[in-house]
Amino acid sequence: MQKICAAYIRVSTHDQEEYSPESQIKLIRDYAGKNGMMLPEEYIFRDDGISGRTAEKRPDFMRMIATAKQKPRPFESILVWKFSRFARNQEESVVYKSLLKKENGIDVISISEPLMEGPFGGLIERIIEWFDAFYSANLSAEVRRGMAERASRGLPVSTAPLGYRYKEKSLCMVPDEADAVRMIYRDFLSGSSIMGIAKKLNSLGIKTKRGGTWENRTVRYILTNPIYTGKLRWCTDGANDYHTNSVKEGTMLVEGAHEAIVSPEDFAAAQSRMESYLQRYKGDRPKAQRQDAGHMLQGLVRCSACGGTLTYTGTGMNCSRYVHGKCKASHFISEGKLEALAISALWAQMESLDFKLVVRQRPQLQGEQQRLEQLIKKEKEMLRRYREAYAAGVDTLDEYRVNKAASEKRMEALAKQLGQLASPPPPDKDAFAQKHRESVKVLLSDFLTAAEKNSLLRSFVDHMVFYKATKEVEIIYYI
Repeated sequence: MQKICAAYIRVSTHDQEEYSPESQIKLIRDYAGKNGMMLPEEYIFRDDGISGRTAEKRPDFMRMIATAKQKPRPFESILVWKFSRFARNQEESVVYKSLLKKENGIDVISISEPLMEGPFGGLIERIIEWFDAFYSANLSAEVRRGMAERASRGLPVSTAPLGYRYKEKSLCMVPDEADAVRMIYRDFLSGSSIMGIAKKLNSLGIKTKRGGTWENRTVRYILTNPIYTGKLRWCTDGANDYHTNSVKEGTMLVEGAHEAIVSPEDFAAAQSRMESYLQRYKGDRPKAQRQDAGHMLQGLVRCSACGGTLTYTGTGMNCSRYVHGKCKASHFISEGKLEALAISALWAQMESLDFKLVVRQRPQLQGEQQRLEQLIKKEKEMLRRYREAYAAGVDTLDEYRVNKAASEKRMEALAKQLGQLASPPPPDKDAFAQKHRESVKVLLSDFLTAAEKNSLLRSFVDHMVFYKATKEVEIIYYI
């Protein structure tokens, strides 16, 4: 029986033709065919144009690792063009290879860097990984030096912000976007709040540079970026924090070669107002008020307009998306009033049994469902291989019929088990209410802290929805 393998493909840029995804896939398929391996299409994972220095920045790599951890294991090895395609960070490479080998029995094989068996082969693999890690770190340093040199000459080194686009490697103004930037500065200097500006932009249908909706942080980024005065700011130690007016040591600010959108005077005035704005809305608040801990309803209540979570604002609770300028309807209510509404609704629903009850699948059942789905998938793959073996003349017609019948029988049994998991018995509301009536009484007492009450509610409440217009709270429970 052929062994099933997976393939991981990665290129850092589309200019690396020798490492293009198509070239890697072709070579890996050839290797698999010559070594008696089967490479299903669904087990080809690829990250195109993504740096390989950290796994978290490679979504398909992480999907491959998650797939490999399934039980039973879906494939027996992972083929790569070179070990550097798997990881360029040696520590990370060792971690993921050990995880795959020890927990799942899966090997990582480089088709262009064959290794001998035994400890000496392992040493050679570590040397290859060390060299790749050194190359990556050295390349990164060279790239940053080049970017610093380019920035020192007033040339752009990052993506074009709202108001500009690249034309022949230079920033060129986009009139419509530039008008939006000027409006942001004009409104802010006229006294508008950052949240108010975000709401205005969203109501006008103006999108961010990435095509998203506006919120506090995206408006703040525009208001603190000196690029709009015709200057370029660059720091070799990482981006500056636009949540404050502080600038990192080593940051360079140079005259750019692009056209300014706002005047230096307007920019300076915006920074002055931003400083007082930040002190008022962030810096002067007591630290304890900024911590979302110790509130009975924290994380449980949703906005009826947009579904956003109501969070503690210091004086009450409001929709988090409204606070950030992404929801149009304020749901502000004092914490005490919302808690009273919630407890009243809890008690009334436990008595009337008129409530919504959803079934949450336990983690072990989810694991069993995934296991059965994987077994069914594997049987379908076996059926396909039986057909291929018969078509190729490897198996006789009788052998094909026997194998097919056995596989279909196993698949039918697995489907039956899966159906039983997917159709649990209907929940008993009366039994549920009897079990949790005492919990509602406890919420009215002072025996538990707010955080403990929150934990108690989470044990049987899925979420709540607050309707500002009617001052009602809808509660959805779970078992």
